[in-house]
Amino acid sequence: MINILILSHCELTKELIKTAEVIAGKQENLFYIDQDIKNENLASLQIKISEILQKINNEKGTLVLTDMLGGTPCNASVLLTKKYNLEVLTGVNLPMILSSIFASKTAQTAKDLADKVLADGKKSIVNAKQLLMERLK
Repeated sequence: MINILILSHCELTKELIKTAEVIAGKQENLFYIDQDIKNENLASLQIKISEILQKINNEKGTLVLTDMLGGTPCNASVLLTKKYNLEVLTGVNLPMILSSIFASKTAQTAKDLADKVLADGKKSIVNAKQLLMERLK
């Protein structure tokens, strides 16, 4: 099983995980930093991420989901790809987390999991009005 680490600014991570676990149940391979990281700098956040990765990273790698490209959680994670077997995706949303939960059980590598989650995340972003109107025609 591939482990998943979710990082964001403020309380977004906790709420996304709480919602995902209402749908999918408690997950043993889902991790996050249990504190508000908005006041962290790049170096201190890297240390915290590294401490978690030392415990959870395995030969298959770890998938890291972050809130936004260029944010401190993303930047700190990307810098750690030199030391750890990580895949880092940005723009985390609930469908991406659910996809990662279900696909992590069978994916062979973090790269395979990242590819699946990225595709599913892209599919989940739609103009709902346009989609429904097209289906009603």
